[in-house]
Amino acid sequence: MPRTGVPTLDDPVPGNYIAVSAGREHTCALVTDGSAFCWGSNEFGQLGVAPDTTTCLREDRPIACKREPVAVGGGLKFLKIRAGGSHTCALGVDSRIYCWGDNLLGALGDPAVRASTTPVPILSADAFTDLAVGGSHSCGIRSDGAVFCWGANDDGQLGLSTVGSASATPLAIQSTQRFSSIAAGDRRTCARTADGVAFCWGATWVARQNGIEVTRPQGQPFRIPAPSFKSLTVGTNTTCGIGLDDRAYCWEGNPAGGLGDGTLAGSTVPLGVSGEVRFIMLSAGAMQTCALADNGSAYCWGSNRVGQLGVSPALTSRCSGASFIACSRVPIRVSGRRVFSTITAGQGDHACALTLGGNIYCWGAGGLGQRGDGRATNEWSPAKTR
Repeated sequence: MPRTGVPTLDDPVPGNYIAVSAGREHTCALVTDGSAFCWGSNEFGQLGVAPDTTTCLREDRPIACKREPVAVGGGLKFLKIRAGGSHTCALGVDSRIYCWGDNLLGALGDPAVRASTTPVPILSADAFTDLAVGGSHSCGIRSDGAVFCWGANDDGQLGLSTVGSASATPLAIQSTQRFSSIAAGDRRTCARTADGVAFCWGATWVARQNGIEVTRPQGQPFRIPAPSFKSLTVGTNTTCGIGLDDRAYCWEGNPAGGLGDGTLAGSTVPLGVSGEVRFIMLSAGAMQTCALADNGSAYCWGSNRVGQLGVSPALTSRCSGASFIACSRVPIRVSGRRVFSTITAGQGDHACALTLGGNIYCWGAGGLGQRGDGRATNEWSPAKTR
């Protein structure tokens, strides 16, 4: 695979993006000097700027938004960034975690603020090495491998034996394990030890009843009954990982084929994704999962209701259920044939990927400007972020 930062035939004009993270209705990215930019819904200040008169429509309701990238206020530099439900967090060059946006349930890690349009440090002076952002909660890995979480806890996503009580103050999860990476979805969190063992907590899939994915709260981190993983990703319904054999595995809910195993049945244990493609990166979204193959090609599977698989609806089938949404139960290659270095499916209905040349392309939902291409329409093929 070509090295990053080098323009290719499919992406000849270089850009300066080095990281991208898709949230529910917004997207954030980092550029080469560590500055952060965001776009999409700014209903709670999750773009890192004060809302102004610019609006987009969510159904018939005007919502503060930006259809193109805007610089996050505060002038801080970051190493990593994660977009969530209605908030964003980033790991600063000083190894502290900063968050902004909605803090109704404590997702910013500081009980003194209701919401913030600029990055505020969480109430911890510790050094962190990784972070994850869910729907209304956030987590970080301290330099010694201990995990701390804050925000909503209605499903146990903070990793505490007591489920239900939110916390605006970072709390250590109830586990003696030490972790090297962490991922979060809407109501679930998973982390991986240095030797690849996966632990998860939060909303845990049980069954599907009458077309609804049924979950149970799980506060205590539990080990996933599977071999070791190289990486993990957590979506709203689906959790996935890349095994040591370079195969992709998914489990939990599967309402639109997000497990990629050719079925619509959920699973309590990891199942291999169909096909012979070997993936180097996975990202699970609301009802879709996207991945990068070892040659940099992008693939997605699951719901294609608004184009979040990056292909025409004519190339996908119809899933059973009340809505009969367009979907693919197995990986399908994203249109455009570009080569990417990073992919993110977000917690909503859009996905984005970073090219080797430093440009971002997004597809799927765009009503709140979350693709960053200046439009507020849905798009079934990758569109370049401005």
